Amino acid sequence: MKQLRIFLLLGALACVLNTEAQQTKIAYINSQTLLESMPEAKAANDKLIAYAREFDSLYQAYVIEYQKLVNDIQGNPNLSEVAREAKIQDAMMLEQRIQAYESETQQKLDAKKAELFDPIIKTATETVKTVAKENGYAYVIDNSLSVLIMAPEGDDILPLVKKKMNIQ
Repeated sequence: MKQLRIFLLLGALACVLNTEAQQTKIAYINSQTLLESMPEAKAANDKLIAYAREFDSLYQAYVIEYQKLVNDIQGNPNLSEVAREAKIQDAMMLEQRIQAYESETQQKLDAKKAELFDPIIKTATETVKTVAKENGYAYVIDNSLSVLIMAPEGDDILPLVKKKMNIQ
């Protein structure tokens, strides 16, 4: 008798869960495509590229200076041992300065990218959430990363989100 009650209880629970699962609406969106279509993301990317170019001229100057030093060391057999050692030391110091500059530049670029794109990503995320709620979706899957191997059928809400954001 006790086993029958447990069996009936489990059967009822399975029916409830199955009904609930059938009512759950699932949507998907390609967030990368959404960001690429946003004018503010395009403007932010242009600003980031311009910012990166500011660092490039100094980097190129360092590289040219380093190449001159290496060519001078390799191409001048008449250098005294003391002069050769001094130039090698200079080249090593310049190489370290170049590496430090590359690292510092990358950190600054990452910070600038976050500064420019975080508000845009936040706006896009909030709009996706709003559209999902307005259209009764319980889950929204981002398929831009192609992480899911298999997922239940869902609706692409990219057009709805673009419409909400006034993007063509």
